[in-house]
Amino acid sequence: MSRKSLQKLHNFILDENPNEKELSAYVKELAYNNEPTDRTVTVRYSVFKKHIRDNHPKYDDDFLKTLRPPAELTNRVISENKDRKMQRKLVSFNDKTVENILDLENSTNPYEMAIYLQFISGRRINEIFESPVRISKNPRELSMQLSKKNSKEKTKFFKFDLLKDTIDNATFKQKLNRLRTSTNGITLTDFTNRVNKKVRTIVDKDLSSHDLRGMYAVYRFETDNEDKLNMLGYINKVLNHNSTSVDSSQSYSNFKYES
Repeated sequence: MSRKSLQKLHNFILDENPNEKELSAYVKELAYNNEPTDRTVTVRYSVFKKHIRDNHPKYDDDFLKTLRPPAELTNRVISENKDRKMQRKLVSFNDKTVENILDLENSTNPYEMAIYLQFISGRRINEIFESPVRISKNPRELSMQLSKKNSKEKTKFFKFDLLKDTIDNATFKQKLNRLRTSTNGITLTDFTNRVNKKVRTIVDKDLSSHDLRGMYAVYRFETDNEDKLNMLGYINKVLNHNSTSVDSSQSYSNFKYES
């Protein structure tokens, strides 16, 4: 998403004080600028909507729900997503991969530390970057405000566990705060790109930081599944997905841990 487009939207709202109809038309204009793909249009709508919700509270949720691309476009993207999932290759990782990541525990490089913290927690890169976090009495358990939750759950803290036999929650939070302090002033996009470069060097040249989330879930499924849940149910649970849908969990089922 272009920062320039977001700035245009922001300035338009501040300068023109548009009504809902005018704002909807302007969002559509920005979303379709430069002949984008269907997927890009949906991403733009999502980012624009989030920006408006976070920065311009005069526009309520009822209006924001109307800010979406045409249903036929959305349906095409959903269909393409399903096809892409069916064609997704299996990603295998083993004990050596796990060891390479866990060896980063005491790294002084913030982007290497991000890899470590993301792998042992299963959190998204943007959550590692800035989401509020709390520790619990259980030394493996933390809670965090998670992205991709609806507006009603935006400020709710969701519990999750660290990989067993790693660090405790207090140490996790300490390392997380140190990482955030050392990267203060850079954007999430730059942070993500730098972590991804490290992932391709240390973990696998074909992976990104988001794949660490899938590896966390599958590694825990194979090594820490006392309730003997099936894979999709387990992934759904440990990644804090919506319990009424397995679509998100299926996105991570292409990972395979080979001990």
